[in-house]
Amino acid sequence: MMRRMRAGLVTLALAVPLVLMACGPASSDDGGGDGDAGGPAGTPVGPGEVFTLAPGGSARLADGALTVTFKDVAGDSRCPTGAQCIWEGDATVAVSVAEGGGAPAAHELHTTLQPGEVAVGGYTLRLVALNPYPEQGDPIGAGDYRADFTLTPN
Repeated sequence: MMRRMRAGLVTLALAVPLVLMACGPASSDDGGGDGDAGGPAGTPVGPGEVFTLAPGGSARLADGALTVTFKDVAGDSRCPTGAQCIWEGDATVAVSVAEGGGAPAAHELHTTLQPGEVAVGGYTLRLVALNPYPEQGDPIGAGDYRADFTLTPN
């Protein structure tokens, strides 16, 4: 009888940590590890606050009125550091914006050309910066971009 109880306790002692690990989050990284808002529901931000997103990352207004997702950089023709160019170039950032729990709407914002901002849901979403800046002979990987945005009330 004691052997069965001891075996049962050993099994239980081994099973509990496994069950707890299986029920916990798959990763502690919500996309915000290095200042990048992200995660499935988006990191909460305040109106007027500058927030940074990595491709695929999301941020939402703290009241849940809007959620912004940085889809990708659709094009980057900015004149690289160390190059001589006729003009400064432009980068196009693809985003989607959802109002409340509604369907997201696609928008493109530009670093140099227009539009650099878009009005949606009583707010203006503005692209503040796109990093890193290109360097001659050093291509930027799609996942290496970081975009800074603000959401300000209209």
